[in-house]
Amino acid sequence: MRRVLQAFLVLVLLVLGYLNVRLFYRPDFTPAAGSPLNQDVVAQLRFLRGPLHHGAGAQMQQLYPEGFVYLHALYALAWAELLPHLPPTAALYQEGLAETRWALREIQSPAGRAQFEDTDLPLPRGAFYQGWSAYVLGRYLAAQPAARRDTADVGRFHRQCALLARTLAASSSPYLESYPGSAWPADGVLGVAALAWHDRLYPTRYRGLRRQWVQRAKSHLDDRGLLPHRATAGTGRSAEAARGSSQSQLLNFLIEIDSTFAHEQFRIYRRYFLTYRLGLPGLREAALGAPSTTDVDSGPVIWGVGGAASLVGRRTMQRYADTTTAVGLRNSIETFGAALTTSAGKRYLGGQLPIADAFIAWANSVEAAREIRGATGWRTWFQLLSALAAAGLLAAIMGLQRGRHHP
Repeated sequence: MRRVLQAFLVLVLLVLGYLNVRLFYRPDFTPAAGSPLNQDVVAQLRFLRGPLHHGAGAQMQQLYPEGFVYLHALYALAWAELLPHLPPTAALYQEGLAETRWALREIQSPAGRAQFEDTDLPLPRGAFYQGWSAYVLGRYLAAQPAARRDTADVGRFHRQCALLARTLAASSSPYLESYPGSAWPADGVLGVAALAWHDRLYPTRYRGLRRQWVQRAKSHLDDRGLLPHRATAGTGRSAEAARGSSQSQLLNFLIEIDSTFAHEQFRIYRRYFLTYRLGLPGLREAALGAPSTTDVDSGPVIWGVGGAASLVGRRTMQRYADTTTAVGLRNSIETFGAALTTSAGKRYLGGQLPIADAFIAWANSVEAAREIRGATGWRTWFQLLSALAAAGLLAAIMGLQRGRHHP
């Protein structure tokens, strides 16, 4: 029994050492086609390609209400972040563009639309489908030289944006419904962000509408001054206060609509949702002082820290220039996600949940061509606690060892 306990303590000590080493992770920026590129994200996407092309979308749909669209959209958007850093003649650019196009076609396919066909809404198929599909299409177009864009894709993008704009203009709420009677602002923000991309790619058409949307959104916030997690259909009043998962997501798109308003929202989000456990950063699912909550949107919530909120929050922090927190979240995900790179690509937690790998790939893709460097003090407390724990483990192991020789 003493030997078993000693072996267990040695194992715990080794795990502790592994965790501390992994916290020093740095992405691989080996050049591709002559330009620095985050090769770890490329490896993540190459792993994901296998499951996606073999039915992972349908599997995720069984677990999440919008799993099929979500998975393909995140995959496409991660590629879309890398493509602008590659010359169009590069083999990797061609590979990434083809994969982005494939994922977009899956979103537009009958399988992608199926979840949203039976909705009787002012915006056909609802805010989630129209927002994500239009946004992904806009980013796909943006990744290509204007002369090479398919005219059918361009026409579809113009039509989707016009439909979104008409429905928003006619709505009494800034938050369009995703399903009858159900409105989630994080879904609605995607559609407005698609309009912002339209005005980047083509002559400005929707600036006034976007400004109007921001003013209306400011008058439909929750009690903390944040865009709510869920809104009352038709009126836009907060039906459920902001949560970490939806805030982490929508802030990535809100900054593309109105940077000033987005930074105001980010400061409140950071105050109520950023937390630390054993010295390492994480994002709460429930706001500071609010009752704990967990559901399919939040993913696992451990010690109050939300899985989805933290995975996407890694990207959010970087988009808003909080580089130290972004690096802390990135490296914590690398560490506790048991990242593993093989010839088949890079995966987390054994690649058992492709949508988690897709969220991480999209989050990491914001660091596409240049490594970010924040202050290193974010890991100090964890290392001090680890040193204390290691000292205790060593003392216990040595005590057991002495006990074996002095019965």
